[in-house]
Amino acid sequence: MPDNNPYKAAYERERLARKKAEKFLDDKTRSLYDNIVQLQTTVRALEETQEQLVQAEKMASIGQLAAGVAHEINNPIGFSLSNLTTLSEYVQSIVKLDDMVINSDDTLEKNEFITQYQNLRKTEDIEFIKDDLQDLLGDTIKGLNRVSAIVSNLTKVTHAGELEMKACQINDIIEESIKVVWNELKYNMTVEKYFAPLPLLACHSGEIHQVFMNLFLNASHACDEEGLLIIKTYTKESKGENWIIIEVSDNGKGMPSEVRKKIFDPFFTTKPVGVGTGLGLSVSFGIIEKHKGTIKVASEEGIGTTFSIHLPLNEQIKSTETL
Repeated sequence: MPDNNPYKAAYERERLARKKAEKFLDDKTRSLYDNIVQLQTTVRALEETQEQLVQAEKMASIGQLAAGVAHEINNPIGFSLSNLTTLSEYVQSIVKLDDMVINSDDTLEKNEFITQYQNLRKTEDIEFIKDDLQDLLGDTIKGLNRVSAIVSNLTKVTHAGELEMKACQINDIIEESIKVVWNELKYNMTVEKYFAPLPLLACHSGEIHQVFMNLFLNASHACDEEGLLIIKTYTKESKGENWIIIEVSDNGKGMPSEVRKKIFDPFFTTKPVGVGTGLGLSVSFGIIEKHKGTIKVASEEGIGTTFSIHLPLNEQIKSTETL
């Protein structure tokens, strides 16, 4: 006989409904977990791709500078080598004079020895060597110091991103970036700097170098002769937070509104094919955003362009004594 117990039938229906609900929840939980794992994998892949793009843009920028840097290095190395060749000849003359003194005949009269010494000294032009030696060594030291400074600045700019942020002086980073790109600027740009005393900022210095180098090179490319690059730094308090502001302005061609709206888009460039990667400003935007800051642009055709960077001061660094 069929069981007509209504309580048992209700219990069975509830049990089956609960079982279906548990299975449904289990399926949804498993699906959600799979989606989270896939999302995490996608985020890691995007982070790796972003890092590769940053490094690729950095290498592209360095590639553009390579010829100029090579010239900057070859020039001081060239005259330093020339000076060392001349110095080698001077040393030979001094050695001859020394040999003459060391190997002189003890039987020579004093006046005769002095005459021989003076004749050799005149032959080797020792007076000229004495006058020229100090300038020669001074120029050589300056030239090699110049090479050392270029290599040092390149090392700071080209190394891979640091794992941790470090306390840095933004004004110093700007100065170092100018030195690296100077060969691109010196022929058509006058640089004016208006630096306020700034507190130290926690940042990835190599990435911030990259942003400044890109802005300085873009300013140079936007100007013809008698270009002007103006760099200002100062601090500002806004909505209870302290910021470091960097303004980079030029008196170049400027940009129409349709270009201005796209300049931070990846691969957008107004430069000829093969000249620009279209990643410079996009990567710069990402770097500033990574530092919790903002980068904005104001531009007018025929007047020039100004990029404004706002970087928030880290609370641990804020109290550090200003340099």
